[in-house]
Amino acid sequence: MSGRLYQLPLLPRTLHVVRPVVPKSPTGKRQTDGRRTPLWYAVCLPQLMTTDALACTARQAAIAELLGSLSANVSIEPPDSFVFEVRSTLNYFGGIQRIRNRLQEQLLPLLQSWGLPGDIQQAASPTPAASLLLAQAGCNVLIHRPENLRSALGRLPVQLLPQPARKSRQLHNSGLRRLRDLWRLPQHGLRQRFGADFVGQLDRCLGKVASPIKPYQSPPLFRSSLEFEYAVENTQLLLHGAEELLARLCGFLRRRELAATYVSLTLEHEHRQGTALDIELRQPTRAEEHLRLLVQTHLDTLVLPAPVLGIQIEVRHFEPFQASVHSLSGIDQAHLPSRHLITPLLERLQARLGNAAVCSLLCRNEHRPEQAGQGLVYGSTVGAASSITAAATTNRRPCWLLPEPLALRQEQGRLYYRSSLRLLSGPERIETGWWSGQEIRRDYYVAGNRQGMQLWIFHERCEEHGRERNWFLHGIFD
Repeated sequence: MSGRLYQLPLLPRTLHVVRPVVPKSPTGKRQTDGRRTPLWYAVCLPQLMTTDALACTARQAAIAELLGSLSANVSIEPPDSFVFEVRSTLNYFGGIQRIRNRLQEQLLPLLQSWGLPGDIQQAASPTPAASLLLAQAGCNVLIHRPENLRSALGRLPVQLLPQPARKSRQLHNSGLRRLRDLWRLPQHGLRQRFGADFVGQLDRCLGKVASPIKPYQSPPLFRSSLEFEYAVENTQLLLHGAEELLARLCGFLRRRELAATYVSLTLEHEHRQGTALDIELRQPTRAEEHLRLLVQTHLDTLVLPAPVLGIQIEVRHFEPFQASVHSLSGIDQAHLPSRHLITPLLERLQARLGNAAVCSLLCRNEHRPEQAGQGLVYGSTVGAASSITAAATTNRRPCWLLPEPLALRQEQGRLYYRSSLRLLSGPERIETGWWSGQEIRRDYYVAGNRQGMQLWIFHERCEEHGRERNWFLHGIFD
């Protein structure tokens, strides 16, 4: 079988390559090496280049998903090119022309939906590097055999090779305009003058060196459903169905070394919208028992609006799985602080009480006690503009402040809260907020009563001498 070169009739500019002469065997048949030569199809779409990086990335992913229907090995070559292997799918689609037609039918409507021109530069050859160069040059050719690559690439300008501007000027000053000019030079001289990386590019185009590509992988998605034989009104029976779906999910996560961060469970009803149970995980997990407890907690507090005919689970948000690290020395590390120990408990509390019922305390850079702490729903993120650093102070501050300061009872010069109070430390003077119309001028003390409570009390500073001070309870120490 001779080395054939076909032209895809899409663009007027084509590249003509002379067929090499393949020697015949003594029996009269043409010799072949019997190896299955790969065939890489490259597509170049210069119209994809835009200043909006996010839009360009989204379009690249959409095209890569489309090409995934033609090949199992697709690679995105930024900023505007794609390459995919088609030798393994030639028989399935019925030849390269069928693949080309299918590509046209699927890609053109997608480009039109984005308001982009429908010009497609494409080429196919035994190496991905050569296919990309030919497609970017708009040659629109198909090369079956590696022997044809040298002559096919020889007419391309040297500037097509990805290289720094300094090296392009160096090539131009050396009188090297076409790739065929490089073929005539000794390889050791090219390596010495232009570097090993430059020679490696040429070798990858000719197939002398392997040309690795990074296959595109679509974002993972897990969706599974289960239909009941009869309408279910008992949440315990729903839990059995959910357990089967969770087992499928955890198997999926283990196979892909992933962990879920958000699980959506939908209960399907007849003649009405389904009931959605959203399980937001603060710590990525693939622990089946933990997910089952969260689902059970949601179902225990759920009032079914109608009988359930089926249940569906969907997960779109994943993170790489990180295994727990255990000590090899056998030393008990239970005393080490770790948020991972309390996170499952907090997730269960949120599932039972609601997300807004579980809060964390955020410290702000503010001296006024009422504004120094902010309640934040557990797991929420804080904007970059928020100030997280607490105001510098060496004094004790209670974590629990009363919603409003409570006036303390005074009798014969003594303060009372459940019993008489004794000042333990202080004063801490706070004078601030005059610029905002919420000025405070207070002296704070730490006081204790006979019940063993430690209280944070203050009195307003007054300029008038002899005026009785009003004392207030503002916080309670743990």
